[in-house]
Amino acid sequence: MDINKFKNVCIVGFGRSGVSLVELLLSLNKRVKVTESKDSKNFSSLIVNRFRDWGVEFEFGGHSKDFVKDSDLCVVSPGVDLLTSKIYSIVKELQILTVGEIELASWLTQAKIVAITGTNGKSTTTFLTYRLIKSMKNKVYLAGNIGIPFSSCVLGRSSSDIIVLEVSSFQLETIIEFKPFVACLLNLDPDHLDRYRDFSQYVEAKKNIFKNQSEEDWAVLNRNLPFRDSIEKGIKAKLSYFFNEFSNENYSAVYRIGGIFGLDKECCEKLFSRFKGLPHRLQIVRKIRGVTFINDSKGTNPNSTIWALKNIDTPIILIAGGKDKGLDYSLVKPYLFKVKKVNLIGETALKIKDIIKDTVKVDIFASLKDAVVNAFSEANSNDTVLFSPMCSSFDMFANYRERGRRFIEIVKNL
Repeated sequence: MDINKFKNVCIVGFGRSGVSLVELLLSLNKRVKVTESKDSKNFSSLIVNRFRDWGVEFEFGGHSKDFVKDSDLCVVSPGVDLLTSKIYSIVKELQILTVGEIELASWLTQAKIVAITGTNGKSTTTFLTYRLIKSMKNKVYLAGNIGIPFSSCVLGRSSSDIIVLEVSSFQLETIIEFKPFVACLLNLDPDHLDRYRDFSQYVEAKKNIFKNQSEEDWAVLNRNLPFRDSIEKGIKAKLSYFFNEFSNENYSAVYRIGGIFGLDKECCEKLFSRFKGLPHRLQIVRKIRGVTFINDSKGTNPNSTIWALKNIDTPIILIAGGKDKGLDYSLVKPYLFKVKKVNLIGETALKIKDIIKDTVKVDIFASLKDAVVNAFSEANSNDTVLFSPMCSSFDMFANYRERGRRFIEIVKNL
């Protein structure tokens, strides 16, 4: 897509990617507007005022037709549900082309893109893939859903450069021309069913990662992927499968991607042996009187929490709960045999309690702090207090990172 066709661009949502998009579009001499459903008090006045000085117009507290109507292009935040939000009906009526940050940023770079998606393990696999390729090549960049906007690292890249992206189903909904050289689908489990009609609609969003690939590209798939046959039918790229080359599926995927770039198993083994994990994903916070505290705030669905439970050998007190995404929390029940007690918080507390109360002791707490303090008081030496919510954070926190940081702060002050 030729960015020169669009002179007036409206950005929907002023989160991290929104700020990056404003900077990028201003550097391309575009007229930029930002419409944001939240009130202005939620954002830095210094940043807003700086952009206003540079000619950016803002609308806070909702989306209006009058504000958007003179735009040639709308770029939506992945948090905006295009099927139900007011902005969707507005841009549809006005017939304004609407894309996401991932799509727009891809128009502006010559770099090869390695894109990784899946229900669980995206961040770890993306980070390790970046580190592995970086061990061979200098000009490699990490971006996407991992927390670094893609739009912040696209300009000035040559065809020999590589950008490794974590991409979510939300980001893949708005794909038009996005074409990764390597596209990897790690796994598929029900998730975000508060946004998708059913599991199959969620799968369709994930499949978009392969949508524009050609025979010169690579599609890396889990051999045990649900719906694998139907997914493969739409893929034009060369196929590569990963399975049990390593004990960890994430590592196996990294190994297969590395092989496309000429990196061997020995390179992977060296990297994996040094890897200590990512923040908010089975992150050991500290040990107090023999009790280990683990921050797994990125565990936002039952399958993530199951993975965490499988990887801990000691008795566990589990802290869980948050915003309901319409998921099946009963999936965790067969894996609670190591769990002495579950402390629940948030919007889903009563719902999860009703599901698991016949399997394990359960208490409900008004705050994360109360749940942590109680867990510590009931834990014995050699127990683990695991914070793996099974839910998104938006009922009590801005995102999983803020939630994880709060858990760490509470633990450090015990």
